[in-house]
Order: sequence, then C-alpha cells, then structure tokens
Amino acid sequence: METSSAQPVHAIIPLALLEAMRQLDAPAPETPTEYQAELSTKRLGTSGTVAAQIERFEALARRNARVDAAEVAGLLRLAGRRGDASLVFANAGRRAAEHAAARASRVRRLVWRMLPGFARDRVGFRLARRAAESTLGVTLSREGPRVIAVARDLPSASATPDGSACGLYGSAVAALLRTFTEFDGALMHAGCRAQGAPECHWQSAGKS
Repeated sequence: METSSAQPVHAIIPLALLEAMRQLDAPAPETPTEYQAELSTKRLGTSGTVAAQIERFEALARRNARVDAAEVAGLLRLAGRRGDASLVFANAGRRAAEHAAARASRVRRLVWRMLPGFARDRVGFRLARRAAESTLGVTLSREGPRVIAVARDLPSASATPDGSACGLYGSAVAALLRTFTEFDGALMHAGCRAQGAPECHWQSAGKS
C-alpha cells in the first residue's frame, strides 16, 4: 500500500527510530571487550552508517526540519524486517515522545507544572495535542473519558503490510499523554490504513 500523501515527516521520527535500533543492537555490558567491536560492526544499529544518519537527523531535528516521507517509510520498512521489530517501534515511539515533549514551549510547561489538579491535566492534554500534531502528524481528541488519536497519511502505513510500523506512533502518543496528563493506560490501534481503513485510528481502552 502506498502513502497517499508526500507530506514530509519531522526529523524526530527517523532520529528516534535509529536511536532505538542503536540501543537494541548495542553489545550487552557483560560482553567481553575483545568481542564488542566485532559485534558492533555486524549489527546495523551500531554501524557507522547508522551513526552518520543519527548525526544527520539530530541536526535536522534541532532546526525543526522535515524529511521526505518515502525515506522515512524505507527506514520503517527496514526496521519491520527485524525479529525484534515490535520492540524497535515501541522504543522509538517513547524516544520520539521525549524529543517532542522537549520541544514544547518552556513557558507553557512551567505554567502547566504550577497548575493544580484538573486544570493541570486539561492544560497538559493541550500540550500533548500540540506535540502530537506538530511532530507526529497525529490529531488528538477526547470523547468523554476516552482518548482518540487519528492520522491519515503516516509513512508507517505503507512501510509494513500488517501496520506494525504504526506501533511507533501509538507508542509515541501514549508516552506524550503519560508525560503531560494522568493517562496511565494504553492505546489500541483500532483502524489502520495499511489494512484498508481510511485513516489510522487509536483509542484508549478505558478511563484516560
């Protein structure tokens, strides 16, 4: 399935993906020193190519720049072929959320931290919504106690036939909600463009 839009993707997404691959491919601390260099050269995440790409995406992210959607879809497709793909996407989502949250206005974050109770959660949801829209391309809303997340043109929908790459975005949105609100649950991927739905759709299982 091809992406229906050529909308570029924030550099935070490929950056987080490669950072996750690098962490998961790093030799375990107990690995003997004489084998660590050899393992690093054999694993994609710790290769010089990935290191160079991480530097590139870091520079782009600092400039709030975007990357061609086809390039990001290719990286997601590459990650999707791994045996630990679900771990890569989940890890990358959390990293993307950390990067996105760090970009939120310092003034808004300061005001948010000073607010009590319900007001803090309400303002926090607005912060999460802004970050999700500007960085992830995902629209957040609330329907009563339920959180709804919707996206129409994510590169993940064309990267893996089963939509597994969309796990990156689900993980990122959930992490943003946990960062800024009292949300402590998970988001279910209720609909996916990779499987014929008109849009990717997530929703919380219960009370947010």
